[in-house]
Amino acid sequence: MALQDFIKWHLLFLLILPFCLCQDEHIEVPTGGQEQPDCSHCCRGDFAFRGYQGPPGPPGMPGNHGNNGNNGATGQEGQRGEKGDKGDLGPRGERGNQGLKGEKGHPGIPPELQVAFMASMATHFSNQNSGVIFSSVETNVGGFFDVMTGRFGAPVTGVYFFTFSMLKHEDVDDVYVYLMHNGNTIISMYSYEMKGKQDTAGNSAVLRLSKDDEVWLRMGTGALHGDHQRYCTFAGFLLFETK
Repeated sequence: MALQDFIKWHLLFLLILPFCLCQDEHIEVPTGGQEQPDCSHCCRGDFAFRGYQGPPGPPGMPGNHGNNGNNGATGQEGQRGEKGDKGDLGPRGERGNQGLKGEKGHPGIPPELQVAFMASMATHFSNQNSGVIFSSVETNVGGFFDVMTGRFGAPVTGVYFFTFSMLKHEDVDDVYVYLMHNGNTIISMYSYEMKGKQDTAGNSAVLRLSKDDEVWLRMGTGALHGDHQRYCTFAGFLLFETK
């Protein structure tokens, strides 16, 4: 019963309310200073219960774009990815600028300090107690070895290296050869083997020579073997100049 009474009063309120709201439109304006009627008692009813919520209205117009928010905090560093494939060769770059001029190099060896020789024997030699003469000269840098006399003349004061190797002739038992410096014996070479057999021996020396000193080989006893194989040789060269 209470629910039916509530519905009745609610419908009555809805019927009376438009009538009261529209009274102002139909009341005539009084003339001659007449007062307007008071509708506060007839147009107001008792308060009713709140009605049911109506359906949602249509969507409104989109609002303006809001302002950008503040930057967020820096995130943690991610894991390192796998190594990628090797890329293609890029185009060749432009030619660079010319570099600075380098420092001046050390002076080269002057011609008078370029000294070296090598002589060999292509024929037998048996002139005892005389200077050994070689049949050919393979190297003679500076031209300071005299092939006619078999002697080397020092062009500058300095330290020189000399070496010689000899093959004994099969017709003799032994052979002596001496390295001479201005007529003085410096070192000797001796080879011994019975007749019919050959033997090779040699020696070397480092000498300090003054300019125009001479160095050569002197034959002692025996004989030396010579042929196209060039077993007998004599060589020397300047190590360095001294003052």
